[in-house]
Amino acid sequence: MKKISLFLMAVVALIGFSACSSSSDGGGEAPVVGETLKELPASMLGSWDKGYSTKQGLFLLKKNDAPSASPRRKAGGTSSALNIETLYFSSADGATKATLLINKENNLPLQFVMKEGVLNFSFLSDNVLELVFTNGETIKYVDQIEYDKAALDAAMAAADYKNDLQRSLFFFASVTDVSKLSSYPTVVASVLYFREIVNCHYVGSSTMTTSEAADAGVAVGSDGVAVAATDADTFEETYVEKIYNTITVWTGKASFKVGGSSCTLSGTVFCADPRATEAGIVGIVCDKDPKKLFIGQAEFQGAAELKDGQNFDVDFRGFNPKTTYYYRAFYQFTPVAGHDGLVLDPAQKYDENTSYDTTTKQFTTDENKLFVDVVLVMDVTGSMSGMINMVKDNALAFYDLFNDKCTTANITLTGLTTKVIAYQDINVDGKEAMMISPTYNMPAEKEAFESFVRDQYARGGGDIPESGLEALAAAFQKPDWGADDGYHRQVVILWTDAPYLIINESICKLPIYATDEFGGYIYDDSGNPVIIDENVEHNADGSIKVDEYGNPIAKPMYQEYTYEQVKAMWDGMPTGRRMILFAPTGTNGYWNAGDWAAMDDWKNVVRNPNISDQTDFAKSLDTIIEELTGKVKSDVVAGDESKVRTIFRPN
Repeated sequence: MKKISLFLMAVVALIGFSACSSSSDGGGEAPVVGETLKELPASMLGSWDKGYSTKQGLFLLKKNDAPSASPRRKAGGTSSALNIETLYFSSADGATKATLLINKENNLPLQFVMKEGVLNFSFLSDNVLELVFTNGETIKYVDQIEYDKAALDAAMAAADYKNDLQRSLFFFASVTDVSKLSSYPTVVASVLYFREIVNCHYVGSSTMTTSEAADAGVAVGSDGVAVAATDADTFEETYVEKIYNTITVWTGKASFKVGGSSCTLSGTVFCADPRATEAGIVGIVCDKDPKKLFIGQAEFQGAAELKDGQNFDVDFRGFNPKTTYYYRAFYQFTPVAGHDGLVLDPAQKYDENTSYDTTTKQFTTDENKLFVDVVLVMDVTGSMSGMINMVKDNALAFYDLFNDKCTTANITLTGLTTKVIAYQDINVDGKEAMMISPTYNMPAEKEAFESFVRDQYARGGGDIPESGLEALAAAFQKPDWGADDGYHRQVVILWTDAPYLIINESICKLPIYATDEFGGYIYDDSGNPVIIDENVEHNADGSIKVDEYGNPIAKPMYQEYTYEQVKAMWDGMPTGRRMILFAPTGTNGYWNAGDWAAMDDWKNVVRNPNISDQTDFAKSLDTIIEELTGKVKSDVVAGDESKVRTIFRPN
């Protein structure tokens, strides 16, 4: 893997790819201007939206903001605007012709189409780019390049381009490392041309007249349209349309170090036609025998959702220690989705509906070893009084149960830490609403851990919704989660019988009324229930604030985190994270309550709504421990590991 050089990054930041420089508004010596970037008149562009004449050659841009009139209609561009823009380039000597397809959402290049084939861009992350070359007969890995998307975004914003051409060329010119592309002279030549254009001086009012275009050597046909525009249409129909609706699948590398029993494998789909994301499923097949890498034959097979319309990954578990496995990506049309016009790459096509990457990759597992960091989150409000002992018993049994399961699965448990969070309602219980233990190293500190758990008892809580989101936020922000390396798991287990509090700016915390030993209200001399002062606003003299009707004004409802914030915390945790929720469904009719069922779709989360059945609890815990130790291996839907099922039809 090669990083973009510091020189190139500095050049990118300064937008200084050539001797061509931006104009200066300040004093002193003016910079040398290599050329002024000029636009062609609209009358000469034909089906293209923008045209630019430069000393390097002609550029034509199609924004695809409306259904295309070109043959691309046959490839899915009829119903709505496309999410790509098309940039055609023809060098001044006519030797280099190519089309760049660009993602309009982020300006990143997707495919660079030449007569000899296509250079595909797979942005695996904001820091890693993988280049793959295809020509309909072969698929070749080019190289992997490190880059800095944030730095490039900042450089592009600083450049503040006033035209579509420089903006469209910027990322392609920045991330394409020509030192890795000597076998592709068309790409190298184009990148060098484009780097000059990116820094050319641009005058917004410099649109050429027809006569000026002719003087600049831009040939015009009898219909008044530039010959280059007609040539661009021909190039598009001959080369671009051919690859536009062709689906090519590529097998990526493991996204993190492979552990003893589980890993994540990745892949990429190259296809500019947006229907490819809906017309089929993508995934990975994996087996110890490279001859069995087919759906229905491989020991491991998993489907995935495209994360960004292009890349995907699949989590697998249940691998044997110190064993070599082979894997490859696939694409399969679904029977219910129409795919008229979409075609599978002929170099990969297996049958009418399925294609497999012709490149097989491999990895070798290490010893089956696991280090687990656990946070046990317990609702200890008054309503839990009938179940708190059961919860404590299961929390106390977790280490021994987990260690036994590891032994049975032939996995070495190299370490386990436990932390406990006992929570109530911050609005009612104040500082005592969140009791957080130290982190205990098990089994060495088992006695201290057990003492903390046994000291918990049910009390407080106020109304039904409790501070469950705050408790999860505290768990997710544990500062010493293990490394994201395949050998660590981060486990959160929560027990509650109540929904969680939600923020609602229009509500206030309800006053709590004083009660006697039998639960009845205590009344004052005027016959009104006595209000506990903590829940109402006070005037400067200490008296209770009242509204226009004489009713006490309640304090605002307090909640530190929103559902969206807590979900973002969970998504940002290491990939080895797992969570078990023993939490009810519904809000119990409370307007200030959130439903735990909203977390059923979170990645690596399982929820059991039946907290009161200890047998059910044991079964749920048994299942999740089997999954954590890698004992379970099945066809899985990536991104939803709580649902284990077979989704493939046999060949």
